[in-house]
Amino acid sequence: MSTMAGKPDSGDKCRFDRENEAGMNTTAQMPTDPCDECGQMKPAFGFTLLTSEKGGPARKLCSECCNREYMHRAGLTELETADFEPLTRRDCVGKEHTFHFVVHMSTGLGIKAFELVDGVPGGYQFFVLEHPQTRVRAAYDKLVKKIEAGLAVRYLRSSDFPGSGASHNRLYVKGTAVNGRIDEGDDGLPVVVVDGRQFSWEEFGQFLTPYNGFNFRLECFDTCDNPDITSEPARPDLVWWLQLPESERDDEDHRHH
Repeated sequence: MSTMAGKPDSGDKCRFDRENEAGMNTTAQMPTDPCDECGQMKPAFGFTLLTSEKGGPARKLCSECCNREYMHRAGLTELETADFEPLTRRDCVGKEHTFHFVVHMSTGLGIKAFELVDGVPGGYQFFVLEHPQTRVRAAYDKLVKKIEAGLAVRYLRSSDFPGSGASHNRLYVKGTAVNGRIDEGDDGLPVVVVDGRQFSWEEFGQFLTPYNGFNFRLECFDTCDNPDITSEPARPDLVWWLQLPESERDDEDHRHH
C-alpha cells in the first residue's frame, strides 16, 4: 500500500459483501503475554525471541525491551517509549477497521499496523520502515496516512443481483489493477488478502473472469514499499488515432500507407 491518496470509491456497500464479511470476527481483544525481561503483560504479537550468544535459554522480549536491547548493542540513543492505542478508521464504504500497532527496531525503525481477525493479525495490514533516528511519532503519523490512503480504495465489487438473482451474486475485479497481500492459509498454502479479506487463489482467479484473454503482470513489493494503489492506473491509449478529428485521421491514414 502507499501513502499516495487514493480516490474514494463510490456506491453503497453491496449485499454480497455484507454476507461474506459476516463470518469475520474483528472485535476480539488483543491477547497478552508476560515479557521475560520486564515482567509486564504486553500484546502477544509484539514479542521477539532473543537467543543467547553464550548458549543460555532464549528470552521472549516485548517490543519495548527488545528495542532497548537492540539500541544498546548498536550504540544508538535509546528509542523513545511509545505504546500506541488502537486506532479506528472507516473505509470507502463506511466499514470501521480497528488497527493495533507494534514498534520494532531492526535495520530501521519499523511500525506495523494490523487488524485482529478471530484473535490473530489479519485483515488490512500496513507497515513503514524509517531511518533508525526518526522520531517514533513522525513514523506513526506517516503510517496513519498510509492506512487512510489504503482504506480509501476498493478493488473488488459485487454484481449484487436483486431478488431471485441474489444467489448468483459474486465478486469481481472493479478496475484494471489490484493491490493486496500474499499470506499463509490454515493449510500452509499461500492465500491472497484483498480489501482486507482473505481469499484462496482459486477464488481470486474467479474474480478475474471478465479479463479472460488479457495479459497481466504480477509484481511483488516489500511491505514497507509504496507502489501505486489506484484501481485504474493511467495507461496510454492504444488506439489514439480514433480520438483524432476526422480530417487529421485521414492525414494519418495517408501517412501510414
